[in-house]
Amino acid sequence: MLLLGVSIIGFLLGAPAALALVFASPESEPRTTLPPDFPWWDHVTQRRYEGPSVIYLGNGFAMTARHVGMGEVFLRGEIVPPLASSKRTLLNANGTPADAMLFELALPRGFEDLAVLPIAREGPKAGEEVLLVGFGRGREKVVQVSTDGPSEFGFSWTEKGVKRWGTNRIASVDETLYQGSWTTHSFALIFDPPSAASTTEYEAQAAVGDSGGGVFVKRDGRWLLAGMMTSVTGYTRAPALTSMYGDSTYAADLSMYRAEILHWARAACANEEDDDGDEATDFPADPGCEDANDESERNSAVASLVVRWIVGALVVILAASGALAYRRGRDPRSLGTDR
Repeated sequence: MLLLGVSIIGFLLGAPAALALVFASPESEPRTTLPPDFPWWDHVTQRRYEGPSVIYLGNGFAMTARHVGMGEVFLRGEIVPPLASSKRTLLNANGTPADAMLFELALPRGFEDLAVLPIAREGPKAGEEVLLVGFGRGREKVVQVSTDGPSEFGFSWTEKGVKRWGTNRIASVDETLYQGSWTTHSFALIFDPPSAASTTEYEAQAAVGDSGGGVFVKRDGRWLLAGMMTSVTGYTRAPALTSMYGDSTYAADLSMYRAEILHWARAACANEEDDDGDEATDFPADPGCEDANDESERNSAVASLVVRWIVGALVVILAASGALAYRRGRDPRSLGTDR
């Protein structure tokens, strides 16, 4: 299993905050540090001091669960502080807050080349396989829980978390997770035993420390960020700090919050919108974009010519208006003199 590291914040619908990634069996644990053909490994990081998971979105913005909160994060081996007053809690269509937030980082010089992470436009589909990445506690010893029927099996967690990756399959979509004042549009993953028909090769379950970790989907050969882990539910009679077969991992469905994320965290040349109406979108397709961090899709040279033309036209208009006012000012005096 995979265990993801986060803080336990209580129960909502029986769902405590996500923990860490735990694997279904020793055989299902990945043998490679990085997932194959996956370009976004460095974009999943963590808060400092062995904190929970954080996703770096690019363009200086980070995202994590709201219950994790804003703080210093690791990027490229450095501790990067957040910008004060930059946090933004993501909102639902009715204005209620979700367990998801963005904040801006004070990026050191040279970090601008970190790529922008693509976010899925379409929500996850039931049965779709996904990749989980987070900093959470791992699998330790086997736990057996006696019941009136067959015994239940699972795993206790390690004391500390570590960055891991694993896989799972979308079990249900259109889930609404209520956590105190937060309401989050989510999808769910089930932790299946190795013998289950729906199990994946690297079957994993979230654990403490994984809140804020990424859920990725590969579509048309391209890896996209589809969700962010927030919570888990488990077998109520299991020991604490344990993952059992049948437990669920919940992740925020980022397709539901995509427009707001792009509004806050993307420059005009990376927001996937045709802002200047020239039928070209973002860098490098739009000739008005110098790079992905350009705040305007308009061509600066053309814009400068337009501004100069407008200024010139205004000068002519004002000059003409002044002359007319002058003539109008003389006429009444002339009439008065004639009397």
